[in-house]
Amino acid sequence: MSPMMRPEVTSWPQTSAVLGFAQAQVGKRYCWGGTGPDCFDCSGLVQAAWRSGGVKLPRTSDAQGRALVDVPFEQMRPGDILWWRNHVGLYIGNGEMIDAYHSRAGVVRRRVAVPQRVLRVLPH
Repeated sequence: MSPMMRPEVTSWPQTSAVLGFAQAQVGKRYCWGGTGPDCFDCSGLVQAAWRSGGVKLPRTSDAQGRALVDVPFEQMRPGDILWWRNHVGLYIGNGEMIDAYHSRAGVVRRRVAVPQRVLRVLPH
């Protein structure tokens, strides 16, 4: 069984709020520096989603990459942040992610593109 086909386990209780928030943003437009509610950029979307779960994250993708814990791709769980240089997305399970990639697409749900890193928000 491939890692993306295994049963999904959420990271912690707030994860369901985070995923619900992200799903509700699908279809909204992309705007550089956007933190919602009408438009988002990638890190603004991730920050707002986790804020809906009561967790404060840094604003930019680079700062999020410095602040969070790396986990192996094979251990990815819903709520984890998929990180690339200058871009982040939110893993929602079943091999899918939600991200705000560019102005033509807006906030979308799509198949996971293999990230450079997988980041996990840990309970505190």
